[in-house]
Amino acid sequence: MAKKKISPINEDYDFKLFVTIAKKNLLWFVLFMLVSVFTALIILRYTAPTFESAAVIKIADEDTAENILGIDASRSAIKENSSLAGNIELIRSRIIVDRALENLPLKVSYFAKGAVLVYENYRSSPFSVEFEIKDSTILDANILVDFKDSKTVVLNYFSPKKNKKITGTYSANTWHDLPEMRLKINIDNYAQINALQKEFNKDVYYFKLNRTSEISESIIKALVVTVINPDAKTIQIKMKEKNGQKAADVVNSIVKEFNKYDVEKKSEVANKILDFIDNTIASINIELSNSENSLESFKRNNRLLSPDQAINTVSNRVAALQDQSFAIDHEIRLFNGIRKDVKENNDIGRFIVNISGISKDNQILSQLTKLIELVDQQAQIQLQATENSEIAKAIAVRIESQKFILEKTITNEEMQLLARKKEIERQLQEADLNFGKLPGQQAEYGRLQRLFTINEKFYSLLLEKKAEYSITRAGYIPKHIILLEAKGNTPPVSPNRPLIISACLMIGFVASLILILWRYLIYNEINALEEIGQYTDAALLGIVPKYKREIPVSQLLVDKNPKSIISEAFRSIRTNLQFIANEDQPKLIAVTSTISGEGKTFNAINLAGVIAFSGKKVILLDFDMRKPKIHLGFNVENDRGISTLLIGKDKSEDCIIHSSLANLDFITAGPTPPNPAELIINARMDALIEHLKESYDVIIIDLPPVGIVSDGIPVMQKADYPLYILRANYSKKMFIIQLNKLMEENKIKNLSVILNGIEMSRLKYGYGYGYSYGYGYGYGYSYGYGYYEEDEEPPTLLSRFRKLFIRG
Repeated sequence: MAKKKISPINEDYDFKLFVTIAKKNLLWFVLFMLVSVFTALIILRYTAPTFESAAVIKIADEDTAENILGIDASRSAIKENSSLAGNIELIRSRIIVDRALENLPLKVSYFAKGAVLVYENYRSSPFSVEFEIKDSTILDANILVDFKDSKTVVLNYFSPKKNKKITGTYSANTWHDLPEMRLKINIDNYAQINALQKEFNKDVYYFKLNRTSEISESIIKALVVTVINPDAKTIQIKMKEKNGQKAADVVNSIVKEFNKYDVEKKSEVANKILDFIDNTIASINIELSNSENSLESFKRNNRLLSPDQAINTVSNRVAALQDQSFAIDHEIRLFNGIRKDVKENNDIGRFIVNISGISKDNQILSQLTKLIELVDQQAQIQLQATENSEIAKAIAVRIESQKFILEKTITNEEMQLLARKKEIERQLQEADLNFGKLPGQQAEYGRLQRLFTINEKFYSLLLEKKAEYSITRAGYIPKHIILLEAKGNTPPVSPNRPLIISACLMIGFVASLILILWRYLIYNEINALEEIGQYTDAALLGIVPKYKREIPVSQLLVDKNPKSIISEAFRSIRTNLQFIANEDQPKLIAVTSTISGEGKTFNAINLAGVIAFSGKKVILLDFDMRKPKIHLGFNVENDRGISTLLIGKDKSEDCIIHSSLANLDFITAGPTPPNPAELIINARMDALIEHLKESYDVIIIDLPPVGIVSDGIPVMQKADYPLYILRANYSKKMFIIQLNKLMEENKIKNLSVILNGIEMSRLKYGYGYGYSYGYGYGYGYSYGYGYYEEDEEPPTLLSRFRKLFIRG
């Protein structure tokens, strides 16, 4: 039957094997966890705390004054875009940040060194600095301050201008001229300074003269502006800093300046319109005064109180025509102002109120409103993009196109107005002819009265508009509600102690788990007899449990306690040997392994002992002449033995040693020869075996490991019981390849396997074995580095923990 191919990776899932490997790597697990805890403590100890301050504002763009006055919706064209996205970009723009920094003491940063970390003394420095910069290269340089006493300081810094380190002693509270600056250091709390300097020696304090541009950039990068609720228009502004009070001050200052900037921008257009109205009122006031003076002078000179009723009809008609002519002149003047401001890129919002009042079809108003909207969009884009960006170029093209359309619309409107004015002038000429028929005084009086009335009406209209816009400007107050101010006394957000400890412990646990999984995957050792059966057709003869205590090398144990479990294991192997060959004649048993340390000598000695117990005469031969051990197991000399027999120096009778156990004799390996391989295949070896069969029932030969040398293969081929020893948790699965080669290539028949040193725990928790010869095993064995002993020591705390760990 085809057997499984041996893989270098453990392909079978075995939970008990996994637990066994985990048990063996328990020390590594503890070490990983200790390193994780130590790492977490180091991180927490050497990481400067970071604080986060946040403010929440509600964006509002409602204008109460405009709602009360019922100003037309077209005014929305002069309002600034107040969308959430626009406000977010404005809040974190350089404009607002620069304005906010002007209100904060950030031109100089003060620092104090601790045992490990450096702390910024924002608003809490025991000294202050005043300065005037001469050379900007000194900016951002660390200037160390050593306070000798309450009146003397020592400055230590690197001068980029002189390219060297400069040290100088200066008086406190006094201005001093340095190469890069004028400087004055004020000592505010010398007791605090002295206490810290005594604790940490010198170079405790230092300060930096900051570049405003770099501070702005760092704040813009650290500033986070997010929308909390789009429906409620609430925005959160937060910032992380090493100093909590500094973060809170920056956020609150930004909120304050955002409100102020919003009011200023909204009031700016109203102010420009009011300036235009004031200038127009001034000129109309002069014309109105002149008309009134002319009318009064005419009345006084001609003693005329009121026009005659006869000329009322003509006068009213002429007045109406002149009103129309004046309105046309005003519209043309307004169009010329719009055309001029559009060409010069001046503010054009001031013309909307006048155009909305006189234009009939609102074409110019519509085009002007679109132009203003495009200009406002361009202003918003300039806050977020450069002039050379594609979106900036696109909006500029749209503005130029809109200007062209507006120019054409104004030109068409002017042509229509001029045609209307020409018709009105013709009708006025006819009226003048009619007036010529009236008395001259009455005609002149009517003309002066009409001019006065027109100027008075226009003057009243301008005053009304001025009142409206004055109320509108008063309505521009901070509308953004501060729902939450930033606080400076909040706990640090990092390092997050629970998170760091948990993460480090998790990393340690995962690392140890990966180690265990890796060792499980690459685990290539044999653990159970059933594993051997998956890869070979060799007979599975039996198992030998692990011994709990340390013992001398390859010692005979079965005679010391014949009823022990380890003795029972060897009896089971002896019984299974009967199924291989049961002829009534002397038997040759050859014992080998793949490498040294698998227990072949120990198994050979104890198998010889248990067979001798059955009444058969047994002799044990040590053919492992390179590394002999049988003489160590029986505690005898190794001055002669197999090596001297095979070279003919000694006779077998002189080399046979009787053991303390009846029926058990042995011959040691003898002195190590230079050619052990040639001696084993010598004809004297066959003669020795045949000679010993005359006196003994069983001959057991301890051969060298066949995985190292091939000396023992010829003996294995001649053996009645060729035995191959594998050791649990020591022998590799790849060793089975050598086992299969012995059967397939070297034609060794009846090759049987004994699994030595199996863990008792693997037997206790459900490992039973049935073998090809009908004999079943289910021992509860245990193992240290040796083999099982009946009298176990009382369980220790560690053994209980290990047992609990296995069961868990």
